[in-house]
Amino acid sequence: MQQAATAPRTGLQYQRQDSALTLDEGLAEYYAANLGRVTRPADLPPKSAALFKSHDTCHVIFGLSTTLADETMADTRTLLSCDVGWRRYTHYLRTDAQAKALFAELGWARVAGVTLACLPRIARAAIEALRTRKRWPWVPPEGYGGRSLADLRREYRIRVI
Repeated sequence: MQQAATAPRTGLQYQRQDSALTLDEGLAEYYAANLGRVTRPADLPPKSAALFKSHDTCHVIFGLSTTLADETMADTRTLLSCDVGWRRYTHYLRTDAQAKALFAELGWARVAGVTLACLPRIARAAIEALRTRKRWPWVPPEGYGGRSLADLRREYRIRVI
């Protein structure tokens, strides 16, 4: 869960296309870079933990920070390039208490404005989704945490945009 704090660092190792970090190491770097800004799933209510763990994993595999623009892209890439499906993912966003609180804090007008500003990147994400061999698993299988981001991105034809 995002909280009001200073802007996250960008240019982290997990954000590089050919990052040698494992998925688990990328998640650790993501959480360390966003200390006080992103709540780790273990510190969330059980109903929200799974949603936010998968969401945070999407930030890492797609090389995204936690700026509002990159949050928009995380949702976009999740919808277009993950196997979660539109219905299931939007259900999470509409019903999860933590997700609803985030949207309420941001305000729908701000979310809409950022989404409009991101339209060129959203179009690029749509193109990338079309070239993907297979969709990224919303819940990655056992063993993926120990694989390098470069290897996973090659397998799933994911480009950091």
